[in-house]
Amino acid sequence: MYLHHYAEPLLSRALASLLLLGAFSAHHASAQEAASFSMTASNPALSGEPLGISLKGLQPGQTVNILAERRFAPNAPIYMSTVEMQADAQGNITLATSASKAGSYTGVDAAGLFWSMQPSNKVDADWQAAETRLTALAGQQQLAQMKFALRSSITPVKTETIGGHAGTKIYLPATSVNADSKPPVVIILGGSEGGDSAGRRFGLKLAARGFAAVSYPYYSPNTPRGQEVPGLPKDFIDIPIDGLDALYKTLAARNDIDSSHIALMGGSKGAEMALLSASLLPWVKAVVAIAPSDLVWEGFAMDRLLEAGRYGSFSYQGKPLPFTPNAGLDKAFATTQPVLGHIYIEGRKANPERAKAARIAVENFKGKLLLIAGGDDQMWPALEMANNIVTSRKAAGLETELLSFPKAGHLVGGDGYSPNDYQTPFAMGGNAREDGQAQTIAWPATMAFLKKALQGGK
Repeated sequence: MYLHHYAEPLLSRALASLLLLGAFSAHHASAQEAASFSMTASNPALSGEPLGISLKGLQPGQTVNILAERRFAPNAPIYMSTVEMQADAQGNITLATSASKAGSYTGVDAAGLFWSMQPSNKVDADWQAAETRLTALAGQQQLAQMKFALRSSITPVKTETIGGHAGTKIYLPATSVNADSKPPVVIILGGSEGGDSAGRRFGLKLAARGFAAVSYPYYSPNTPRGQEVPGLPKDFIDIPIDGLDALYKTLAARNDIDSSHIALMGGSKGAEMALLSASLLPWVKAVVAIAPSDLVWEGFAMDRLLEAGRYGSFSYQGKPLPFTPNAGLDKAFATTQPVLGHIYIEGRKANPERAKAARIAVENFKGKLLLIAGGDDQMWPALEMANNIVTSRKAAGLETELLSFPKAGHLVGGDGYSPNDYQTPFAMGGNAREDGQAQTIAWPATMAFLKKALQGGK
């Protein structure tokens, strides 16, 4: 007011210029200090690898909400999670070191925003494939946003069907880890869900890390939508290990992979098959068994109850292999979300001689073995059975790596960056937090194990 009325025009213009310069400087400083996300990983980012996400430019001690959103497929619902976090003395929040005070998870967890996601009703056609968004909010005010793609592979992968083996696919990396070598092979064995779901889940991720990943669906049950892979057994009865041996012969005839270095990677019933196959087939060099079994168990059908104790799970060279009967399966299925763990515990107790005959001779496998198990597994006692495997191999002078997670459940297989939303008909044990944290530890350990066993650590 004073300057407007009494200052000389020249002085007024000079002061106005200074004020304008000051306003520009203040605006420039404000823009530089504005909150922003950063990520050390590339964009697109490889799922399962550290992302290095930070939020900077906040006030020291400021509390903000971080909303994470992710869409996995076109027109699919968007998965969401949210946490409340507080900036440190420098005004920064780092997912790997900053604790969530409330929200989808609490505590410190670099992957917590991802495994804690839940499906929402939100569908947005503008989203790109595999797009992920992080938004920082103070109340209703948006402070910062970052968009990036989180993918199973960020390098080209070629996918082929393998003739003569129903539903079998191979995922080939575009370039080998070593230009002078061919990629080693990891054969993926799914669990009681059957079909090709395990291959879809892990094929690209393994190929992205330099392995020739082979999805081998060995059975495909009847479902309300029909049989996913026609031509495969519909019941988990006397599944022939010979089929895996025949696949090996097909792979050995290829000149674009290293068939002298093959690992089996299986979860649950797939882990049972992997361990059994490794004890019988000399070409297996390494095994990753997730939620494993030390015994061959009774067979089953997904769409009906079979006569108790009559059918086994596997066969070899045309003969059914000894198996341990379950106990109380009919009673378990009378509940709304069956807890199956006790049918194996009681089956072993009730049939000690049959359990002895059905023990998988893991000491016959001289290769590298990694076991991953949760102590709260409600599908079957995976950790107890993993410890039995370790004991048997130790007695034979063989080393075994065991990753045990006392509070995790059956779903310890994964890379930790996919939602653990538990839409399952059976009780799995654990919870999203325990399983997610187990996965974020087990996945890099699995990749390191396979690289050491098949690639010499390269």
